[in-house]
Amino acid sequence: MAVHTTSLPITVTPFTRREWIALWTVRLMQLAEHGIQIDPATLPDHPQLGTDHPHEWDFHHLDQVYLRGAGHFWIARCAAQPIGYIGGQDLGGAIELRRMSVNAFYRRRGIGSTLVQALIDRSRAYAIPAIELWTASEGSGRQLYQTFGFQVTAGPGTEFADVIGRTRYTPSDDEIRMRLEL
Repeated sequence: MAVHTTSLPITVTPFTRREWIALWTVRLMQLAEHGIQIDPATLPDHPQLGTDHPHEWDFHHLDQVYLRGAGHFWIARCAAQPIGYIGGQDLGGAIELRRMSVNAFYRRRGIGSTLVQALIDRSRAYAIPAIELWTASEGSGRQLYQTFGFQVTAGPGTEFADVIGRTRYTPSDDEIRMRLEL
């Protein structure tokens, strides 16, 4: 799907194994924004299934986390350069938006919206009733999700009762839960 946003030629494509380096290109940019520098030469050139690092476990297990059921993972590019991604996990009839990142230089240009729309469209195509996520209580992520109709909830919905165990993610104290009814 090619989408032109703010005169940038943006392409959002479903993840395949040949997208491994693109995924890590975006991840390294995301980590660098938080002051974490990793030498790209130390990255594996393919998924390492034995990896148990909590912050990258899902990347090394894409097949079982994102690429099953109604879940999926997409990569956004601008002129062939990977600039963002989104990943939704099928939790058995509901989708957990687990990963979302857009390179800081490309934010506020519609790329995040294009990625979220890809997840919503796929969820609707699979007749998924709801998407939920954790996000910072203040900030652009919350604003983005609200434009799509996500609402702040008191906690995970019944379909997401074991979301922390199934996603291996523990939200920080400043994160809120949001839900979109489809």
